[in-house]
Amino acid sequence: MTESIKPSSSTELQHALSKLTSAELAQLFDLNEIARTRRPVDCPPEWLPWLAWENSIGSDEGWDIAETEAARRRIVAEYIKIHERKGTPSVIRQLFKDLGYGDIEIIENYGSLYWDGTAYFDGTFVFGGQEGDWAEYKIKLSRPITNSEAEKIKKWLDQIAPLRCRLVEMDYRSNAIYWNGEIEFNGEYNFGAA
Repeated sequence: MTESIKPSSSTELQHALSKLTSAELAQLFDLNEIARTRRPVDCPPEWLPWLAWENSIGSDEGWDIAETEAARRRIVAEYIKIHERKGTPSVIRQLFKDLGYGDIEIIENYGSLYWDGTAYFDGTFVFGGQEGDWAEYKIKLSRPITNSEAEKIKKWLDQIAPLRCRLVEMDYRSNAIYWNGEIEFNGEYNFGAA
């Protein structure tokens, strides 16, 4: 091992750090391999939960409901944006996309329609909401989800949405299930709202 170029007046800690960063010691460790484990795209699957933990990604960010490795990698890759705007509609929309649920529409102020002739009777809003209903919201999904997925999503939204907000309904009736034999009617799915 080469001698340290630190002056003799350096502290013991500075000498130890100099030895730690020496070329001989660096050859023992593949620094490129270590850097690779820090990138979500290249991280080995068994290290991905640790990378999520390091970046403070947990159930609030959708880790528990991400069912695929690709979805988990997308969540880790987007963690800075998620933490900056956590709980906002734009982050919720992005997380739904990252988790593979597609585009969603968030209908805020769910009970805000009045009998003034401007509303459509399509079930998106309800008429004449009560005091405090301004914080209720509804989500329209672009694809059907199972009842168990709906329960996971509801719990997840309870964790990340502002405390004043309350999810009234998740609706996928515009992309409902067809009677084409693709799924079995065994209670796993319902007919468009959860």
